[in-house]
Amino acid sequence: TLCQPATGHPVRASGGCGLPENLHFRLRLERGAAFTLDMTEVVPLRGITAIVGPSGSGKTTLLRTLAGLDRRAGDDIRIVARNETWDDASHSLPPEERNIGFVFQEPNLFPHLSVEQNLRYGARRRDVKSIDGIVEALDLAPLLPRGTGGLSGGEARRVALGRALAANPSVLFLDEPLSGLDTDRKADVLPYLARAVSEARVPALYVTHAMDEVTTLADRVLSIARGRIIGWSPTPIALFARVVGHSETSTLLQVEGAPEGEGRLEATMRARIGERVRVGIPRESIMVSATHPGDSSALASFPALVRRNEGEVRGLDLSVFGQELALSPPSNTSEGEQVWVSILRALPRPEPIDSTI
Repeated sequence: TLCQPATGHPVRASGGCGLPENLHFRLRLERGAAFTLDMTEVVPLRGITAIVGPSGSGKTTLLRTLAGLDRRAGDDIRIVARNETWDDASHSLPPEERNIGFVFQEPNLFPHLSVEQNLRYGARRRDVKSIDGIVEALDLAPLLPRGTGGLSGGEARRVALGRALAANPSVLFLDEPLSGLDTDRKADVLPYLARAVSEARVPALYVTHAMDEVTTLADRVLSIARGRIIGWSPTPIALFARVVGHSETSTLLQVEGAPEGEGRLEATMRARIGERVRVGIPRESIMVSATHPGDSSALASFPALVRRNEGEVRGLDLSVFGQELALSPPSNTSEGEQVWVSILRALPRPEPIDSTI
């Protein structure tokens, strides 16, 4: 049935068939002889769901179909979002009535309008009175009077995201919003994107093939290939921390659960004292050792306790200051022993204060 997840992924908190905070879909689309998209899934409308897969796997087609932008005669579509039917055999809600903010691969800004006018265009669509919070989160104040023609690629992406958020959407769709930017520009834009989505507290479906973006942003990861759902991938490794200070070049974080003065980590981000931060850690940037690593190039090294996890596949993982990390301990270590986790790269994302993702 539509409400039964095809992959058996657990839907947490308010999840489940008939409960409001989910997107249920069943799609079968034929796009020529070479490609068929055939998917059934339940996606929580909380936090950020990354949709990943190789080029040509159907990521963009999925997002456009959910948004009502790519419906054709003969398609078999049923979509229910928060108990509202968007699509079925007898009914198709127009895209503009689904209250989706859609950020495309290209910014698609209105060239005859200034940056501020582009933002206010989005706000007028939903009778939103103020865009001040979006302007602050995306640091757009210096750009407001400018035309769009002279914006850099990164600036244009920030404006496009701001315009989508200004419409106060109930869900945000992002289709590789950083595509075409080089590594440095992506690194510049990603913290703004993370903060804006976090502060707007709007659930998002985020299509990408860039693992740094997944590690920074994703609360869960849905993998697809060749028009089919492969399954839910492991959640990116992350530690939660609080902002405790600033230097000229970085923000000082303290890992939650660590004794005062311990568990310190520096990160490059704009953040306020006391703010909660989710620190994504690429798996290839983690080293686990049985003894203290000594002086190294790591950002930080923390003691960890080998513990037995309570998941479906029981085994050993690590606990850092009480936070569980799905990491294998060194060989020849046993439950209850202390080891060390060294972090080589950190990808922080600000968290809403009342986040329950």
